[in-house]
Amino acid sequence: MVRVDGLGDALACTPLLAALRSSGHRVGAVLTARNAGIFSARALDTEHIVERIPWPQHGYTAPTWECALREVRARNYDVALIPSEEPQAYTFAKQAGILQRVGFHNGWQKPFKSWWVRRQLSRSIFRFASLSAHAQSEPFVLFELGDKLVHESEPTRDTARLRPVILDREPPRAALPVVQLTRKWLGGNRSASDVRAWMSAVCGQRPWRFVAPADERAAVEAIAEACTTKVDYFSQVAPWKEAIAQAPLLITPDTGAAHLAGMVGTPVVDIFESANFSRQAARWTPWAAPARLLSFPSSPHEKGAFAEHILSAADSLLSVQDTPACAHS
Repeated sequence: MVRVDGLGDALACTPLLAALRSSGHRVGAVLTARNAGIFSARALDTEHIVERIPWPQHGYTAPTWECALREVRARNYDVALIPSEEPQAYTFAKQAGILQRVGFHNGWQKPFKSWWVRRQLSRSIFRFASLSAHAQSEPFVLFELGDKLVHESEPTRDTARLRPVILDREPPRAALPVVQLTRKWLGGNRSASDVRAWMSAVCGQRPWRFVAPADERAAVEAIAEACTTKVDYFSQVAPWKEAIAQAPLLITPDTGAAHLAGMVGTPVVDIFESANFSRQAARWTPWAAPARLLSFPSSPHEKGAFAEHILSAADSLLSVQDTPACAHS
């Protein structure tokens, strides 16, 4: 599997990976330094890691690219599944000499890219472009890559099967709900003072655990001063996965944290940008967890009431931990 993009993108492959393992396949993955470690050691035989060239440049560093190519060629993989939209993922699979290469094209929605992608593949599958009105849930779409390779007709939502794909061990249950702090809280027209006001209201209701990626510390500190407890910064994926998997609830913007919660069954208040809300929600609604979907406010009046919406959504999930379906707000 070649998945050279973000954490959430990789996590959308979890049901496919569960089905591949259940069907007896041994699986390796080409990942980036950003999403390496997101799957458990029992799910993947091998990880091959490439590192992105720092923004604003594109692509991957030559030494890591060549190293990963050597590793993949030595493994003699039978099939390359390419769920990524990154052109380099298709280039990598072809350069690695894997004869069966399966991926996606967008047809006339992206005619030139689709023409190029189909030349890199031995079998191509049509999927709607990401913001199409017809876009489906991402795990459901990616599951099509497993056609003729897995015994299941649909991707599983059984967290008893999904959690082992992600977690190396089952963490003990925790009492405190979690808030994921990330620079995405500061997107759009939201100021640090807006977010601090929301965090202050959240902290006033009950104790929380606040977590954040270590590489976003500078951005997070602008909003973290409203938190009544210290923020746990994670530089490694494994303890962050456990923190979310053991929590009774997660509040987060729509990030990799929301997709992780969705796969391990942690109830989640998932906050999307207001632009293209319905289409993004259709594609990225947490897969196998109870969820409440909110959109960030776009007006001063909405900003003033937003903390109440967050807390109401959180209360509804905490009071009914076995809620079976997602609800949009």
